[in-house]
Amino acid sequence: MGINLESRNIRRIHQQHPVSGWSREPAEQRVDTPVRIHMLGRFSVQTHNHPVALTRLRQQKPFELLQALVSLGGRDVHTETLATALWPDADGDKAQNTFEVTLHRLRRLFDIKELLLMHDHRLTLNSQMVWVDVWTFERTINHSERLIIRANDPAALRQLSRYSERLLNLYQGAFLEREAVRPWMLLLRERLRSKLLRHILDAGQIWERCHEWHQAIRLYQKGLEVEPLGEALYQRLILCYRNTGNLAEALGTFHLCRKQLAEQLQISPSHRTIELYQSLRSRPTAS
Repeated sequence: MGINLESRNIRRIHQQHPVSGWSREPAEQRVDTPVRIHMLGRFSVQTHNHPVALTRLRQQKPFELLQALVSLGGRDVHTETLATALWPDADGDKAQNTFEVTLHRLRRLFDIKELLLMHDHRLTLNSQMVWVDVWTFERTINHSERLIIRANDPAALRQLSRYSERLLNLYQGAFLEREAVRPWMLLLRERLRSKLLRHILDAGQIWERCHEWHQAIRLYQKGLEVEPLGEALYQRLILCYRNTGNLAEALGTFHLCRKQLAEQLQISPSHRTIELYQSLRSRPTAS
């Protein structure tokens, strides 16, 4: 199966099976679940507060199955979908048989009853038994979007600050960024990254309107760690430095933007960025 066709199939599955474990209000990190899984940046697994060794060769495919299950929604993912994603070159029966053996090995690794639930050939990672950083990130950012809409409410602003901090702590890197690249992980990786960058720009501009420059600056700096070529982030950061009178940092930000765009994309900054640079030569003005 070609990667383009496989990517289209994975995209359809993501739409049918959004990441599970979501609720209307984001809960704090649960400490009572027997399993904790980190997939943002690093991949790590804990059972009963003890780390699970991930280096043994026989454990690699079972944990890849776990990764794919989370990537494809974590709930009611058809076994055929998982088998095709993990063994794309195997025929249907062989892929299904290999899937069943791998699932058995994964269950034995955890040895936790009802952690992995099967019903009607669909596999679910039981959110009552496991905490996953991806699920907490999605819940938190979805609630943050509602807070941004209510930014005129002081109570919403206080919550927004707390939830932004939680998002920055949760996002330790791209989804499974230290693992070998697989087609099934790319859509979720890009979706989480895009959601974080959108949150940073939206929340940052709210703090700008409140003249909370340091909050905005911290968000934009984090955004540039995630996307070093994000010209809109450079623009907002230049404005923040300009409005706080820190022209040296503003100029440094412009030069860094120009350098990154030239080296990575072989392009020059946009007209808007050049205008901001030129405005630094005169008295700072409000955005």
